Amino acid sequence: MNLYMAVKHAHLLIIVLTFVFFIINLVLLMKDSEKVNNKILKIGPHILYTLFVITFIYLAYANPLNLVPFAHSWATTKLAGFVFYLLSITLALKWAKTNLWRIAGALSAVFWLAMTARLGFADHLKVKSVDESASTLIYSITDTLTKFV
Repeated sequence: MNLYMAVKHAHLLIIVLTFVFFIINLVLLMKDSEKVNNKILKIGPHILYTLFVITFIYLAYANPLNLVPFAHSWATTKLAGFVFYLLSITLALKWAKTNLWRIAGALSAVFWLAMTARLGFADHLKVKSVDESASTLIYSITDTLTKFV
């Protein structure tokens, strides 16, 4: 297995682990458990987010499709989805004062995770080349995203 595939699998595992940490923290918070203050549950997600960004940077620049990451907006869109995912988690775990708002934050986090994952597995990215215009790729990404909104 080459380095790109190893980093890609690590990246996907990190995403799953961030979601698992989020769900554990959310459940403990909603139950008013003291375990929510566990050091691993507090620090673990931040370590994972840092590893996520590092693997994202590597994957964006070492992609086998030779897509220019921020020129064609696919990386920008994925990064924006990640930011909204983090903001939704922050809403659910930090800003929300009631369980209803925590559930709203959780649903928002699931939505942004699914939207960003959908972009990551988009078939139209697998056939695009560097020679195609950026506007065509942006239109394709926008079209894919609007199917879910």
